Amino acid sequence: MDIEIRKINPDTDLDAMHVLTEQLGYPTTLENFKLRIQQLYQHSDYHTFVAIYLQKVVAYIGCIKQYAWETDGCFFRIQALVVNQDFRQKGIGKKLIGYVENQAMIHQAHYLILNSGNRPEREIAHKFYINLGFEAKSTGFRKTLAQDA
Repeated sequence: MDIEIRKINPDTDLDAMHVLTEQLGYPTTLENFKLRIQQLYQHSDYHTFVAIYLQKVVAYIGCIKQYAWETDGCFFRIQALVVNQDFRQKGIGKKLIGYVENQAMIHQAHYLILNSGNRPEREIAHKFYINLGFEAKSTGFRKTLAQDA
């Protein structure tokens, strides 16, 4: 399977990325998704790469170059990874993570980090990450903030 990986093209890739984001379990309108990507695209430390097969977007990965208070240097956080449900188990996710790992090394990052939900449907993803050399190191917490309308 010949897969090309490249930076997103906001003019051509967002419709397919919107469908993938919904497959990941985060439904939204196409309009809201496009606004979200426009915001991310304005920050130089945010990177989004797509996997192309037969001229179609079949997967994407989003990552952020970050710095920490407790360690020297930078690291890359993988914030989003999704492969079209019809193309899973074909090495595309592995190829995307490898691509981000290479980008992180170019930026002299010390490590990659990601979070994955503690839900039964994420267990396959957890095994995938472990097989790629990731270790389960921490538990993440989230608090939703009420916004005044």
